[in-house]
Amino acid sequence: MADEIHALPRIERFGDRTVDASRYTDRQILEMEVERVFKRSWIVATPTWKVAEPNTYAVLQESGIDVVVTRDADGTLRAFRNACLHRGSRLMHGCGKAKALQCEYHGWKYALDGRLMSVPGSAGFGSVDVSSMNLLSVPVKVAGGLVWVNLADEPAPFGAHLSGILEEWAPYQLSDMRPIEERIFTIPVNWKSMLENAFDYYHVAQVHRHTIHAHVDSQPELALYGDHIRQNLHIAPYGWRRRLDRRCSRAGPYSERQKSRLFKYTIFPNTMLNVLPYHLTVMRFWPDGEGHTRLHYAFCKRKGAQGLEWLRAHATWLASRVILAEDVRMLVRCQHELDSDAVSHHLLHDYEAASAHYHSVLGRWMNET
Repeated sequence: MADEIHALPRIERFGDRTVDASRYTDRQILEMEVERVFKRSWIVATPTWKVAEPNTYAVLQESGIDVVVTRDADGTLRAFRNACLHRGSRLMHGCGKAKALQCEYHGWKYALDGRLMSVPGSAGFGSVDVSSMNLLSVPVKVAGGLVWVNLADEPAPFGAHLSGILEEWAPYQLSDMRPIEERIFTIPVNWKSMLENAFDYYHVAQVHRHTIHAHVDSQPELALYGDHIRQNLHIAPYGWRRRLDRRCSRAGPYSERQKSRLFKYTIFPNTMLNVLPYHLTVMRFWPDGEGHTRLHYAFCKRKGAQGLEWLRAHATWLASRVILAEDVRMLVRCQHELDSDAVSHHLLHDYEAASAHYHSVLGRWMNET
């Protein structure tokens, strides 16, 4: 169940008002984040559309994590460590069609279900039986049009991980979404700065005064789902909006709020979904060193969109790119200040309550062993 708050609350509701500035610049902290957070939590490996067809695969290679997701000829989805069991060489790159996974180094070949199929010159290994050296499997789940994996030795139950959120996603049928644009941006900004900015309402009046702020007349609502955050915002609450919503709300059934409000889900540790009946934005913020982020960005419309729905989705995509550009310009400048020692702690406003909650959760994960 969500811990519901029907306005932006005072920050004491979530914890400390300050964040140590070293969290955005310290290499050792970043290494701990990768080991204690990314390699132990459920993370998004790929959108489902990349592995929707039989005999397809997609690779996640970020922050020392290297996983290949496969869908075999029978349609079964699986995930494996993307490493040959012979010498640990990488097997696959990117995404695409394949009937087998083959090591480019010595030619070991694996089926899409992870079974070792063939080994060149297998007799050369003497008495060692290599026939059972199958790929190392990784737990895999599908939700929200996304494929999730977990590298922990004892992963938390996936249903508990997204409890309450899965039910809210159900009407949107997010597996029907397809990308208008999908790309990876490399941005010279710490990954947490990029992620926090996406749910920080305090900067909107300044950085987005001619875009978001000009078309919003109320603060976002905030709810917590354990480690995760949900916000919703009524953008462009004009009289004609309801007529558009009725014509652009396939799937469902939706509540009136789901038709009219942008729902923004921040799924710990690094994934954000912006959801409306006619579009989905997926952003995954991956650390690329302490001062850079690799942003996996996908802006999607519903499969089969036509007419007004198609136009609305594409117009929203263009607006999204303008807003992203506004954010990046400001964040790149701010990263230079983060790299100095002028401010040792960052003070958080009530409108940054989501950041306070996020850092509280991150600190708990970092301190767990």
